[in-house]
Amino acid sequence: MASGSVYMSSSMVGKARSSNFTLSEKLDLLKLVRPHILILEEHTNKHAVIVDKNKCWDTVSDQYNVLGGDRPPRTAQGLRTLYKRLKESAKQEVMQRRHAQPEYRGSISEPTRRVMEMIPHLFHHGAIHHDKDPATMHRVMYKHDSPMEQPGSSSSLPDYPSNPVTHHLDQDV
Repeated sequence: MASGSVYMSSSMVGKARSSNFTLSEKLDLLKLVRPHILILEEHTNKHAVIVDKNKCWDTVSDQYNVLGGDRPPRTAQGLRTLYKRLKESAKQEVMQRRHAQPEYRGSISEPTRRVMEMIPHLFHHGAIHHDKDPATMHRVMYKHDSPMEQPGSSSSLPDYPSNPVTHHLDQDV
């Protein structure tokens, strides 16, 4: 074999990469995660919490894959990774908007707006701690004036009212 050639055995070939998530798929995932947010955002390393989170992701994955259509089936791990990336992306987007000149701020993306709605404590300026008070989280999650949109209906986009957290983006921080 020539010294410059690359040799790959069949054991080195991994799974095929999944297709990218569409905006509709991302919004559907956020809708399916919403009822489980208290469990999924619990940041303790207790066995019972980990078991509950895994069950939630299995449920979300099952519900997501039932939506069907022409989208590929997704694993619980794939959806979990997407959720984590959506949260990170939302935090970065909010920080960029806060530091931009007012004329360049623009509007935030729909996935970011929904993440802000579900997990507002991630976006408080300088907030390091997480609000662990279940009553506060419940009020945030289940506002009486916030109708739940059915997953799979993302083409008809927002049924959510404007979020007061997003107003902080337009203020000098």
